[in-house]
Amino acid sequence: MSNQPDLAEGRYLLYLDILGFSELVRTKGKSEVLATITEALHSFGRWEELNQCFRTIYFSDTFLFYQESKGYGSWAFCDVYAIGAFVLTRLLAKGIPARGVITYGDFDVHHDVAGRHQVYFGQAFIEAHEAEKKEGWLGISIQPSAWLPFETGSPGIIAAFEQEKVWIRRNDNVLLLNPFIKLRGWHPEDLIGEIDAPYMEWDRPDFPNEILAFKFLREQADLFAERRDFTGRVAAKYHNTNALLKKMFGPDLYAWACKISELQGERVI
Repeated sequence: MSNQPDLAEGRYLLYLDILGFSELVRTKGKSEVLATITEALHSFGRWEELNQCFRTIYFSDTFLFYQESKGYGSWAFCDVYAIGAFVLTRLLAKGIPARGVITYGDFDVHHDVAGRHQVYFGQAFIEAHEAEKKEGWLGISIQPSAWLPFETGSPGIIAAFEQEKVWIRRNDNVLLLNPFIKLRGWHPEDLIGEIDAPYMEWDRPDFPNEILAFKFLREQADLFAERRDFTGRVAAKYHNTNALLKKMFGPDLYAWACKISELQGERVI
């Protein structure tokens, strides 16, 4: 823990980038660009209202979702990764690819002396920005700065959650988050007949969003495979993501997700 920030002064931060934003601006009309930004802001805004402990900063293609009060809490760790998962799958359900990083550390947010501009900076921001650029998949990674305090308070919990398919721990000690919380949770219930409504009407909006998010990721990977594109910059991200999902889910959950997502042809509003 010697490299950890002062836990009393830190904040959790989710740094999320919309991928391909420059291409979107170059090739699409202003209304489509605005719709993409609005959708992302709406997703974060929903969780600001529901949670009341995090706030959002937006600029260009980047969203910062940060803990408003300072100080470590296990609740904040659990909230930020769960909210990150729900936001990501909503965006993917709308066909908006994104990638994010969760960190913990110093992150200051102020207004300038004139009260006209918001000023923000800190180690948590720098760490997240640098880590996000290195990732080659569509998902959320959790840096050691974010999960080590949680593990210290409950030894063994990171490994236990990995067994429950919450994440995969990579060799560099970064956790790769499984954002499909509802798919993972409802799979055993569906096997015993507990889902007694159409999938797209069950546990709205998050469960239907996850179905469509999974469908989007898989269809994009299939599309690149049909073109025999496995190593292109964009194609590789989708192939890497699909491979990770197979590993995270295991064969039974992955097959079930494929089955129920193939039934859907609409998007969730």
